[in-house]
Amino acid sequence: MRRLVLLLFIALPLASQQIDPAHIGAHMRFLADDLLEGRGTGTRGYMIAARYVASQYEALGMDVMFQNVPFRKITPIPDQSSVTIGEKTFAYGSGFVTSGDPVREDARADGQVVYVGYGITAPTQNYDDYKGVDVRGKIVAYYGGAPKTFSSDVRAHFSSSLVKYENAAAHGAIGVLSMRTAFDETRAPWSRSVRQSKLGAMNWLETNGNPHATFPQIGASVTLSRAGAEALMGDLKPIEAALEAGKAKATVLPARAAIHVVSKHERIDSPNVIGILRGSDPALRDEYLVYSAHLDHLGISEPVDGDAINNGALDNASGIAAMLEVARAFAETTPRPKRSILFLATTGEEKGLKGADYFANNPTVPLQSIVADINVDEILMFHPVRDILPIGAEHSTLGDDMAAVAKEMNLEISPDPQPEEVVFVRSDQYPFVKRGVPSIYMNAGYKALDPKIDLVAEMAKWEETIYHSPKDDMSQPMDLNVGAEVAKADYLLGLRVANAAERPHWKKGDFFGEMFGQRR
Repeated sequence: MRRLVLLLFIALPLASQQIDPAHIGAHMRFLADDLLEGRGTGTRGYMIAARYVASQYEALGMDVMFQNVPFRKITPIPDQSSVTIGEKTFAYGSGFVTSGDPVREDARADGQVVYVGYGITAPTQNYDDYKGVDVRGKIVAYYGGAPKTFSSDVRAHFSSSLVKYENAAAHGAIGVLSMRTAFDETRAPWSRSVRQSKLGAMNWLETNGNPHATFPQIGASVTLSRAGAEALMGDLKPIEAALEAGKAKATVLPARAAIHVVSKHERIDSPNVIGILRGSDPALRDEYLVYSAHLDHLGISEPVDGDAINNGALDNASGIAAMLEVARAFAETTPRPKRSILFLATTGEEKGLKGADYFANNPTVPLQSIVADINVDEILMFHPVRDILPIGAEHSTLGDDMAAVAKEMNLEISPDPQPEEVVFVRSDQYPFVKRGVPSIYMNAGYKALDPKIDLVAEMAKWEETIYHSPKDDMSQPMDLNVGAEVAKADYLLGLRVANAAERPHWKKGDFFGEMFGQRR
């Protein structure tokens, strides 16, 4: 029987209010309604959601602004795109998928193929998949993911498709064939990849009109299906066994490949929605703690069981709802926090963290004044838990603050139970990390109060069957009290950061601090 709790009363320091699960549910029901048509970036449904969030900010007395993000929208044309491996030509969907090419509407790459394991060069980890081969003028083939020998968040960084793509370009490759392991197939069904790829991609535009973070020297790229990878590599089992064992060896393959990707390009605009609660301390009010949560979802796609609207209830109406409830808590806190707090509802997260990346590169306040980012995304509120999961906590002093919050809330802190999901690079905290801002992403833990419940298995099942599909709506079972508990932790963490004499900082010798800490 589900535990019945009408309100989650919270002893908030110097605050008179409570975090209310009913408020979180009400926000979610509006944002995930069919009328918003899945909140696709740049759509009318997204703009309705944006206006809703802005009205909530305004009602709390915040300064409100819309930060317009200019995008190049890229839509693949499946029946004009193809991949040829040796003598065999594959069609879109059966042999490969692509979200289109951001640089050219007609993109091509033709050449010898070189297999390069994970496609990673990581000097700090004493690891290089390109060792011993010259890929200049060639197409590279690599698997998603990164070696298990890397620590969880370092593994996440090097699993980033952008990091791999940039590395391929730096080595002189002219094309990319990305592959999926048998394990990848169990995590993300190929049918989902096909459906989602047809929604296309987006890149935000620089002031000169060029798409940001693209590599024109790479002529074309696609992701191969298992059938496509077998045509390229032969028997995949020994290859993937060697990869898993950390013994992948770069190899020039006998087959040539020809990649042809045809896309449609168009300009669209979609805003980030910003609310600022001004701090109370004259010496600290010009510093900002950022809360981020993505407002967009996938919009309308090919139907699944007759339903084409991807409502995005947990991903991420839940995070926006929790952030709005945190904002209400801060607005009612007396006295106001010393530092200012900036609430950022981002666009284009589902297109590759694009709205957050735009803000991080074009901040509406000085980048040096941003002390930290607390990100709220996809709260998996299935069952009451005794733990919390702060992704990225170990990299900065935010982890010390989080430990204090967990103790206050009588919660355990747990490590990421699914490091293969590389969550640290897949949500909006990561563009802040890359700009040198200490950041954290909080979610409910996986240790259910009911010992009979295997939450790790339940999360994995949800990722496989519900995630990024029209089934992520308000009809699925959820416990709003869990969402309120995450919101409470987000609030208490932010309260500590906003009132502390010192700003959060990277831990000495931390991988991300060393790599990105000097970018501010």
